[in-house]
Amino acid sequence: MCLMPIERNVAVAVALMLCCSASVVADELLVSLGGGPQIGSDALGDSSSQINYTAGIDYSFFRHDRSPRSSFILGVSYTYMGANSTEFDRVHAISLYPQLSMYPSPKSWVHSLVPGSGQPFFYVRALGPSYISANRLGERKQDNHFAFQAQLGVGASYRLKNDRLAIFSISWKHFSNANLFSENDGIDLPIVLNFGVSF
Repeated sequence: MCLMPIERNVAVAVALMLCCSASVVADELLVSLGGGPQIGSDALGDSSSQINYTAGIDYSFFRHDRSPRSSFILGVSYTYMGANSTEFDRVHAISLYPQLSMYPSPKSWVHSLVPGSGQPFFYVRALGPSYISANRLGERKQDNHFAFQAQLGVGASYRLKNDRLAIFSISWKHFSNANLFSENDGIDLPIVLNFGVSF
């Protein structure tokens, strides 16, 4: 299989990111899969609507527990995005993300929704600077290769026997340039499933 130059560059960047990360004690490694209809697609609801799909890896390398109820996290991510389009059908993104995670009180009704000894959480990522490999995905256009990553999600973590955490979450993921440039059709991934482990 022969990779296009831009895909080769992205593959090298991801490999370097993971190698550099190996020298730091890892906090959290997540794999993600998902997709769904593009919000604002010209033919939304029609059989010709744009459908986006994704796969990716998130690596959190810094965590500061502000209190038992909230944590500030920094991480890097690689996101592959595809669309049901005959051209402009794929984009790769590398992002640095700040994340705020919030945990409900053990006595709250939200905590009771999670089975077993799981710890529920809500998280938000905003203004995560990103490099995107192409400025088109299907009918969606970005002015250049700079965008921000935003993500909202809910999930739960479960403590394993080796004192690591198994993490599961569902989220919405979005890339756009926050109207810093003239072309700013956001790219949406409405349902993203994330699963991984904390070290």
